[in-house]
Amino acid sequence: MSVPATRPDMPVPGELSQLSPRVRRITQDNPSVFTGAGTNTHLVGTRNLFILDPGPDDDAHFERIVEAVGDAGVAAVIPTHHHDDHWPLAPRLAEHFGAPTLGFAVEGNYTPDRLVRDGEELATADVSLTAIHTPGHAPDHLCYLMREEPTLFSGDHVMGWSTSVIAPPKGNLNDFMASLRRLRDVAHERMIPAHGLPISTPYDRIEEIYAHREQRTAQALAAMGAGLDKIPEMVVSIYADIDQKLHRPAAWSLLAHLQALVEDGRVTMQGEANEPLEAHWHLS
Repeated sequence: MSVPATRPDMPVPGELSQLSPRVRRITQDNPSVFTGAGTNTHLVGTRNLFILDPGPDDDAHFERIVEAVGDAGVAAVIPTHHHDDHWPLAPRLAEHFGAPTLGFAVEGNYTPDRLVRDGEELATADVSLTAIHTPGHAPDHLCYLMREEPTLFSGDHVMGWSTSVIAPPKGNLNDFMASLRRLRDVAHERMIPAHGLPISTPYDRIEEIYAHREQRTAQALAAMGAGLDKIPEMVVSIYADIDQKLHRPAAWSLLAHLQALVEDGRVTMQGEANEPLEAHWHLS
């Protein structure tokens, strides 16, 4: 479940913003409870660019990107992962610029032209990006470290305005927490996420999200200890402070916590695996 942090400001959709000497941002106009103001497309480099997270296939956003690229070359078009708010414009941009699409794996409906390995460095004459595999939000999620500034493009794994949605079956909380621990050891001065504004204190935000997930796990254990054994009734108790229209996505987020506890041997599930919201959950 996406839980807001105390950072209400958002980028302006359609606006081209210079974030640093090597990074510009165009936010697509696709706002939602999960995307904030919209998907941030980042143009990384000066003479030969990487296009990160092109977003949904939209004519206006396509034209803004083409205009912003101008006479520069495009080395690659790179969605951070396969979710539909990140990749569908990629093939169209790749064809226009004569550049490949990249990704960690063939996942969902997204088939990259070339797969990127964990730790692989993508380099042009003026910028380099190192791929860091960070599964959890999605199994194919990649963050990219630009060492020249240094900046971590965190995709959906770490955002300033919200925590990431972790929705099974492809979302996995234990993977997400392991990826957060990995990012603790990556040297960078700021994060630039695919939704919301840049994060100037990235390690503080990592710890904040880590603590939030640990708190949710503790709340799930407490709910089962109090006799609640089905996800819908646990959601009412644990997420009492959020709008009821968000209870459905909250249920899937809670499922990720429960499945992680099953993996750790602390919880058991009774019921059909393909109907987890109807199952009964108990402390081991």
